[in-house]
Amino acid sequence: KEMDAGDMVAKASTPILETDNVGTLFEKLAIIGRDLLLDSLPAYLSGELKPIPQDHSQATFSPNISPEQEKLDWTMSNQEVFSHIRGMNPWPVAHTFLEGQRLKIYEAQLAEGEGLPGQVIVKTKKSLVIATGQGALSLIVVQPAGKPKMSIIDFLNGIGRKLEVGDIIGR
Repeated sequence: KEMDAGDMVAKASTPILETDNVGTLFEKLAIIGRDLLLDSLPAYLSGELKPIPQDHSQATFSPNISPEQEKLDWTMSNQEVFSHIRGMNPWPVAHTFLEGQRLKIYEAQLAEGEGLPGQVIVKTKKSLVIATGQGALSLIVVQPAGKPKMSIIDFLNGIGRKLEVGDIIGR
């Protein structure tokens, strides 16, 4: 019933970069965990390394992510929406709605601009910028319902060509 319960034998940390997402962090932590295990296991088995009890008052529980939690809330700040997207990539993937259909968003970048939350504020042949509650995001990689994952350029050449500045997504 408890995750990561028990005493600590060793620990390490790594910075979370703006370019990280769940997938890249998983890979980084797997390597750190492997190296930590290889470095500390001999000392632990020989009795040189003594386990340290964890402070369970600092523990948090992470339940499964519900489909409702995958949905983006465009009223949040651009940093919050950006972090939400990164926290859902590569799985389960953050999404919004476009014309009633789910639009998964795999990658985005922080952008400047203002508008109503979810409003298209910039549309060119190569970019699509959506306003948030504070600031904006430029979408980079998306996946429309029933289609493969694609760059924003491919999206704008296909399904996204109907979008216009002023349109609102997420409804």
